Amino acid sequence: MRNLRGSVKSLVLGNPVLRAAFSPLRARQLEREYAARRDHYATIARERGLSYVEDASTAAARARIKGRGWKMVRRKIGEVHTFAFVPRIDWHAALLPDLRELGPVTEFDYAALGYKWDEFRASDRRGLARRKEVNDLVLPALRRAHAERPVDWFFAYASGLELSADTLRRITDELGIPTVGMCLDDKHAWTGPWMGDHHAGQKDIAPHFDLSWTSASVACEWYLAEGARPLYMPEGFDASLYKPMQVPRDIPVSFVGANYGFRPKVIKHLKRHAIPIEAYGAGWPNGYASGAEKVVELFNRSRINLGMGGIMHSETLTNLKGRDFDIPGTGGGVYLTSYNADLARHFDVGREILCYATRDEMVEQMRYYLARPQLCEEIARRGRARCLSEHRWLHRYLKIARALGLVE
Repeated sequence: MRNLRGSVKSLVLGNPVLRAAFSPLRARQLEREYAARRDHYATIARERGLSYVEDASTAAARARIKGRGWKMVRRKIGEVHTFAFVPRIDWHAALLPDLRELGPVTEFDYAALGYKWDEFRASDRRGLARRKEVNDLVLPALRRAHAERPVDWFFAYASGLELSADTLRRITDELGIPTVGMCLDDKHAWTGPWMGDHHAGQKDIAPHFDLSWTSASVACEWYLAEGARPLYMPEGFDASLYKPMQVPRDIPVSFVGANYGFRPKVIKHLKRHAIPIEAYGAGWPNGYASGAEKVVELFNRSRINLGMGGIMHSETLTNLKGRDFDIPGTGGGVYLTSYNADLARHFDVGREILCYATRDEMVEQMRYYLARPQLCEEIARRGRARCLSEHRWLHRYLKIARALGLVE
């Protein structure tokens, strides 16, 4: 049955006509599921009197850590020892440079050990066995690192697909080390399939972290309802990679990202209105922009960098994206993306980044700012200054370290 489903999915995604018909159906399904989940947790929060207050949430995390007998040793910045469950897949390595500014990092990279994220499947006995193998390796590696130099905190960018609640319980029960999990996809990956012990999303593992970092403010109530201690923070950016380059600004408008979902329709809409846009990524005629340095070059070459804040196939269900900070942090072309209330909390829209609400508004903004290149440069400079002062990954790690009482 699994092979049949996979064959059907490949057929649909490989056929442009079928793909175009499938995408709106998947978008409506995603939007219905999200709305039901959001309203479900809003009801629970109202009935229980739950409301996210950052100080209260971090105080609960500190109390939990103290309650199991862990004595926090305050370190200087540069001396905090992190055990990082961060597989080097996709863009994840960008998390590490700033983590090393906090102090020494012991990496647990299951990808380097020969495991793949997409092999941990609930419907595959071998996939579940491979997932168990990974979890069986975590605690011994943590013990070794802790013996060599005391580990100050365990940081995981992972979900229940990879990391089991039992592993987290053993870390806190046997070693007592503070644990922090990060999720950037709560709006569409909160639950996930059943993995034999719990679901693959954050829902079932979050209560076992001392602190759960979410980039969706609406999800904070979800965490509270499940007995977890949330901390709302957006993504950050790697300032060592995303920076200005001395290259010609020879691309009027660019979009960097794979060709799927609603994105082809957006690009077609722009071209119908004579917007000179170039798209880069899997599935576009220009192809994939190979390597992070090439992506940074494209950001710098573009007068306007287009963002699409929709989630998967839905254009209207938005979430914060890594590019919301990578592109302004680069300081090349101005960033124009979907309006998102969370994003508006972190930038001065109109002065540091630009936003649109509809496709027609997108066209109008592009026409206006393409005719005003100097204004684009000024907005991009302000966006980079904001990112350097507030939106590095280091800023996020320092906030966690201070919340837990790790740093002086």
